[in-house]
Amino acid sequence: MDSYLRFIMICHRLHAGHTIALVLLCLVPAGCIPADESRGGNSDSDADSDTDTDTETDTYDVFDCDCPFPDGTEEQKMAGAMTICMGQEMFTVERIFSSDNGHQGFEVLDSMGTNDCLLPRHGCQMVALSTGPVGQLDPNDAVDMGDHDAQTDLDPIPEYQGYYQNADTPKAACDVSQLKFELTAPSNALGFSFDFLFGSAEYDEWMDQGYNDTFYAIMVSSELNGSVATNIAFDDNGNEIEVDTNFFENNDHPCDESGSGWSPSMEDVSGSTGWLRTSWPVSGGHQFDLIFSIHDEGDCIYDSIVFIDNFRWSEDPVAAGTIPIE
Repeated sequence: MDSYLRFIMICHRLHAGHTIALVLLCLVPAGCIPADESRGGNSDSDADSDTDTDTETDTYDVFDCDCPFPDGTEEQKMAGAMTICMGQEMFTVERIFSSDNGHQGFEVLDSMGTNDCLLPRHGCQMVALSTGPVGQLDPNDAVDMGDHDAQTDLDPIPEYQGYYQNADTPKAACDVSQLKFELTAPSNALGFSFDFLFGSAEYDEWMDQGYNDTFYAIMVSSELNGSVATNIAFDDNGNEIEVDTNFFENNDHPCDESGSGWSPSMEDVSGSTGWLRTSWPVSGGHQFDLIFSIHDEGDCIYDSIVFIDNFRWSEDPVAAGTIPIE
């Protein structure tokens, strides 16, 4: 058949000291790229050798997480779509939202639009977080998620922007959507990375206004600013990710968002950053929280979205920061 099955044995040690074996079954549709076979990661033979033992493995890509989890929670399916593995690297994942119908702002997608920009960066799926229902046709005229025109929240601005204290003060916000992970880095990890694309209906009429919908990647770690919430996704001028960042609609790394609702060619203009990659150092075995967060600011009408995919641990040192990718 035009699909293949991958069975991987994963051993988990119970508190009682007994060991049980769980089998993870991934059905990967034809045309999708399984983990490691396109990115130069561990080969299948390496993965198989790691699963012959009942001790915890130090190998990152022991199994392909980017596949359907029919029995998992919605949050676990989102983790799998981003290639964050259950049990091995992730203790918990939860959705946090401020609007009554904020669950509409989260979705696992295999594509969006009619061109090849808004496709998964790795595997078959990606995750979208939005300040409005994912998939709405006109984010300039937002569908009410229950927080419409009622700025009842504050911008969840982290205290630090990278290694520097954030001088900005929180502003009124609404439609906050967050996906929070509690992670443990593999013992041989020296860093991690993830890919994302931020789109906003605030482009271009609300540029340079001093308040904009914003995407944060918030890290809470004892290795970073003493466990104080820190945004690790920003441009090379230290600006957080919003329409005023120098990544937004940059001709050096264009994205064709046609058919997605986030295109500058629409009558009601929108736009995006194109695909970006944030990398950050971390020590092997270190536990930390990573929170992907997006919110409306200044109004609750013009929506914004972020697509996230291709989370990776790195055995090599990584430079902290965010860069455009092809």
